[in-house]
Amino acid sequence: MRAYARPTLALLIAAAVCQPAPAMTQDDTSVVGVTILTVDDNDDLVEVELKIEAWLDEGRRLALTGASSVLGVLKPDDVYAWPTANTIVLDPGAGMGVFGFDATDASHRLTVLNGWTWSDRGEVDDAAPRTVRSTENSSRSLDVSFDLSAATPSSVCRAFRRKMTTTVFGQRVPGRDEFRVFSRELRRWCQYGNLSVHTAALPQFTVAPFRATDEPRLSLVTEWALLRNNDPIDAHGTTFVFWAKTVGEGGGSGFGRRDGTEGYYDTARGGLRRLLDASIHSGWGPIEYDGVVSAWPINSSFPRAEKTGLFVCDEPEGDELFGCPRQPRLRTLYPVDSIDGVVTVSRAERFIVGGNAQAGVSIDTMGKATPNMSFSLNLVQATTETAQSEMHLVQTRTNTDARFYRATRWTPDVPAIYRWINARGHNGSLVQATPLAGTLNPQYEIVWELPLRGNEGRKLSYNMIYEAGWNTCFNGPNCAGHVPPPDSTLQAKGRVGWKDRLRLVIPYD
Repeated sequence: MRAYARPTLALLIAAAVCQPAPAMTQDDTSVVGVTILTVDDNDDLVEVELKIEAWLDEGRRLALTGASSVLGVLKPDDVYAWPTANTIVLDPGAGMGVFGFDATDASHRLTVLNGWTWSDRGEVDDAAPRTVRSTENSSRSLDVSFDLSAATPSSVCRAFRRKMTTTVFGQRVPGRDEFRVFSRELRRWCQYGNLSVHTAALPQFTVAPFRATDEPRLSLVTEWALLRNNDPIDAHGTTFVFWAKTVGEGGGSGFGRRDGTEGYYDTARGGLRRLLDASIHSGWGPIEYDGVVSAWPINSSFPRAEKTGLFVCDEPEGDELFGCPRQPRLRTLYPVDSIDGVVTVSRAERFIVGGNAQAGVSIDTMGKATPNMSFSLNLVQATTETAQSEMHLVQTRTNTDARFYRATRWTPDVPAIYRWINARGHNGSLVQATPLAGTLNPQYEIVWELPLRGNEGRKLSYNMIYEAGWNTCFNGPNCAGHVPPPDSTLQAKGRVGWKDRLRLVIPYD
């Protein structure tokens, strides 16, 4: 008989130490009304996802923390967007709010969450009266007809929730189970979040072949919303409206610069110095050379304005790639091209919502009542409330020769700036002349529509690239552009950028 050595105490301790310990922690006290769930790859991620789904069903506010690679697999099926970040915030108060940010440490995360603006959840008290049906199956059909006017993508979901709550329940206070079913159906129709939050952000990358510069800054919040639309007339049937918009006015919101680096007219050497040009590239699908950001062939440097070779879907036969949506339709884009220094910008979107809501209660043979609810709604983007905005000595232009993206550029009107200088005998700072010498707020908005048919289950990305150039310009449109020839007295211009990405999964129904 073969003898086996008994394990020593040291080996048992070592084996115990090597066993992965459950790392998931739940914190319900650090932030009032918010559950903070920390996970890592030692956890049973399927179990965690089921827990998240149950909590969202209860209307609980969540903050998920951990490595972005771990959080990336925790998306519940009925949540359509999922950020790439080490903190994901889920707010089920109005449709579904999905947000992501990278916390530098636990203290920073708690500071952000304690200052978070949450949706009014509209939760009901467990003690609230309930309507009990006496029949085996009881249902009612409600006509839905109302207008939504929303200044931001997040506010459209809040307004939608309020209007639907009034339509379905009127003055009656629903029971918790009934409101839970209502909230679950509401999630199918409206989801929203932040595509980005930049606060005096340093450039993320340099656009080759230009030089790096740390002088430009980006202070910009971009929101998004995804709204469902069942249009019985549209040949596409069910579609999704995707709305992205920069929010915030004044206070240096937009493309800015490090303090003390205002654009100015150099009377000693001549030329306009540190003059900004800016671009926003916004569109669907994979990005060319995504892993080598310095090599992106953006080709949008002022004064040149070549077509952006950036979005792969717009390349020949690129639309056949799985990451490209089928038949996207551009519905709205602001600002419009400028005319004599004036642009039209969007203030609010108006939607007309019509259709019906089916609400009822089913009672099984054991007498248990189960609420059920479904909506069939036609959401029409009716009008855009616009305003005229002066962009002094700035030219605003957008390309129209692309299917999957748009590139909007804000460039200096150099001859007009010189006329302004000569008329006043001006020298020094140009901040009073043009926002391109200080801070430019792009007031950017774009609305797309995607058919459900052909896009079911597709994993899509939506990218926004913000690009800033640092210019030295002379009379006439002569600015330091590409790397200058050896005999040029101009230095190579600085050109840098920032990138935001949202990942979307279009549902199957």
